[in-house]
Amino acid sequence: MAQQKIPDSVVVSMKSLIDLRLLAGNAIGSTRKKCQSQQAGNFVSPFRGRGMDFSEVRLYQPGDDIRSIDWRVTARTGKTHTKLYTEERERAVYFVVDTGPGMQFGTQVSFKSVVASKIAGLLAWSSMSHGDRVGGILFSGSEHKELKPLGGKRGVMSFLKSLVEWNYKSFQQTRVFKQSEFEDIVLRLKRIARPGSLIFIISDFSNFDENSQRYLSQISQHCDVVLIKVYDVLEKSAPPPGSYMLSDGVKSGKFIITGNEIRQKILSEFTQAETKLKKYCVKNGIHFFSVCSTDDLPKHLMKNMQRKSGLF
Repeated sequence: MAQQKIPDSVVVSMKSLIDLRLLAGNAIGSTRKKCQSQQAGNFVSPFRGRGMDFSEVRLYQPGDDIRSIDWRVTARTGKTHTKLYTEERERAVYFVVDTGPGMQFGTQVSFKSVVASKIAGLLAWSSMSHGDRVGGILFSGSEHKELKPLGGKRGVMSFLKSLVEWNYKSFQQTRVFKQSEFEDIVLRLKRIARPGSLIFIISDFSNFDENSQRYLSQISQHCDVVLIKVYDVLEKSAPPPGSYMLSDGVKSGKFIITGNEIRQKILSEFTQAETKLKKYCVKNGIHFFSVCSTDDLPKHLMKNMQRKSGLF
């Protein structure tokens, strides 16, 4: 029996991610500016730029930052020494992509997991064009995969290949959800992301709990963090009362809306959740914007990334 083909709207394809390369340059290639960045809300904050590599240790000189004192060498020699650093030639860009059960949903165009993967693809190509290394963490609700940042086209292609394979794996596995997974992912990110790294977290943030928020706020003190919330149009605005067919690409079922009360509740819950997330981002100097599954991704990213000029 021939294996049923899974639609590209349900599981992202390698071809669709490769095709994004030309669009990425036009969409976000013009945002690399040495200026300040408009973040979520109405405040302005500069991006930190690239990370720093340790270079050498020398004797302390007046004006040196006391935070750079090497206390081990100082204790061993009896004279105060300072660590010197040089700017990394290639910044590490991490894409944390959620393909869990909640992301495997969509009523128009494609699943949220596919949208998240395409966003990561667009930004990965743009990162490559600016000489940055691409890596990240892919997670599915119960497990994750870490991808070490690599440079050049080889690095992007390796990342995209892993992204496609992870999409298929997430779709085919039993829908299992680990309550603390978001927290575990952020904790792991805290350990592997060096100061100066650029981090994109692409998810619906439905399980972004207090512990996850606390750990991410610590990361944001040393790295540039961008949260991109992906949502389906049905999650913000339910259709009129009636019976609707839904499918996950393999199985189908009915979704029934009985009255306007449900529509109002859906809108209220969506608005409250997004407002709370925005406030968190403003408080912690984290960049934020949301993407609907029906948005034109290159245009939408260009619009939002230009507000964050200096990011690339």
